[in-house]
Amino acid sequence: MRQSNGIALLAAGRNICGFGLARLLLVLCCLACVSAHAEPSLWSVEDPKTKARLYLFGSIHFGVETLYPLPKHVTRAFSQSDALAVELDLSSIDSSEASKVLHSVGRLPDGGRIRDQLTENAWQSLNRVARSLELPVESLERFQPWLIAVQLTAAQVRRSGFSEGYGVDRYFLTLAKHPLAPKPIIQLETFEQQMSLFGGLSPAQQALFLEQTLLELEFAENMLGSIIEAWNAGDEIELETLITDAFLTDGSEQLYERIFVQRNQRMEIRLVQSLEEQETLFVVVGAGHIIGPDGLKQRFVDRGYIVEQVESDGLF
Repeated sequence: MRQSNGIALLAAGRNICGFGLARLLLVLCCLACVSAHAEPSLWSVEDPKTKARLYLFGSIHFGVETLYPLPKHVTRAFSQSDALAVELDLSSIDSSEASKVLHSVGRLPDGGRIRDQLTENAWQSLNRVARSLELPVESLERFQPWLIAVQLTAAQVRRSGFSEGYGVDRYFLTLAKHPLAPKPIIQLETFEQQMSLFGGLSPAQQALFLEQTLLELEFAENMLGSIIEAWNAGDEIELETLITDAFLTDGSEQLYERIFVQRNQRMEIRLVQSLEEQETLFVVVGAGHIIGPDGLKQRFVDRGYIVEQVESDGLF
């Protein structure tokens, strides 16, 4: 199951030109939704008629120890919520079912090898990068190019000092499973849905996808530094630009539609149902699903809900 971690922990991917897969994956691995007050943003969504409420909190899927402790108003909102909603809880996935899904969407057809999908230069580059990340290329040779790209990016993120163990979603899942104060966990997506995000790309697109990753992984450390700098500065505008521009400035609108718009629509429907049932949910999803004109925040505004940022001294 180790090979499945990357894609399930990413908020999205991107097409094969322009900004580059590796940089976008790094953005989405490590991104948090931040405020003008240099701390992670917590948003309250309230039904003006029933006063039912949910909270939206942007996740960093790969984190560092210094992210904690989280602000008290964030953990207080969690403790006062009825349930936790996340994109996906990997620990709850049946391993045999996950293997079937991965075999279906993540592996090359029987007899296929990644070397046959790449140019000689790209194959040599893959060998060099895999060795540098201590990933035996033999363990990757039967994977689809998109899954190799995710694996390489996740390995580079870990090498840069980030860990799933310090991911914000992992943090709240652990709290929700505490035996002394358990909370129900709602999964907004399925493992198969997340695995299929890149599987629809053609073989040629996937090969270019991987080649772009191989070219850009060397910039990982600098990119991570830029993300953390923006996070520490509370620069939500810059973080939104990093996500949106990566898709919309180079003709990747179709992939943006698939990865953000369609997924946000599904999440929105499930979360509205919870509001109608007057549950109080604490929602932890990748920041790319919260901010921006197609994000959950704006979707709730458009539906007529009251959406407000919860300040660090806010009352509940």
